Amino acid sequence: MSAPEVVRRYAATLLEAAAELKVEAQVQADVEGLRATLLASAELGACLGNRLVEAQVHRALLESLFAGKVQPLTLNFLLLLAERGRAGLLPWVLAAFIDLFDARQGVLQAEVRSAVELSEEQRRGFQQRLEAYTGKQVRLSARLDKSLKGGAVARVGDTVFDGSLVRHLESLRAQLAGALTTHN
Repeated sequence: MSAPEVVRRYAATLLEAAAELKVEAQVQADVEGLRATLLASAELGACLGNRLVEAQVHRALLESLFAGKVQPLTLNFLLLLAERGRAGLLPWVLAAFIDLFDARQGVLQAEVRSAVELSEEQRRGFQQRLEAYTGKQVRLSARLDKSLKGGAVARVGDTVFDGSLVRHLESLRAQLAGALTTHN
């Protein structure tokens, strides 16, 4: 079984168990918090990803950090991953869980890459426009892309909205070239 398949199965198992126990929203909140914790602590991620660290050490670490702070189901899931030597997959399992949860809720994932850091108001503006376009709720992630010289590029599923400076200049060049050929 490939790693992405394992990740998807673990995420789906957690989601199904949460649905069965009717604690989906609480587990989803736990997952968001766990992702934030892993992003904030490179040391924790490195420790969990280190295959030389024994499974019981991972289990004890996760239990000491999260016992009483997350749903019992979430904690049991973390401990199961550790016991099976899969603690290093945690960041990917959490991301897959969020994708599956959002799909179940009808929420679309969208990404905006921009030449400059977006303000909270700009993020909301992008999110509102994408929700108006798709007719669905959108979960927006934004990131800085230094390769863009200006503007932004948004992606929802397979649809890309290219508002980058390079794209605008290409469009302007094509319009000018078309105007020149019609005058000659």
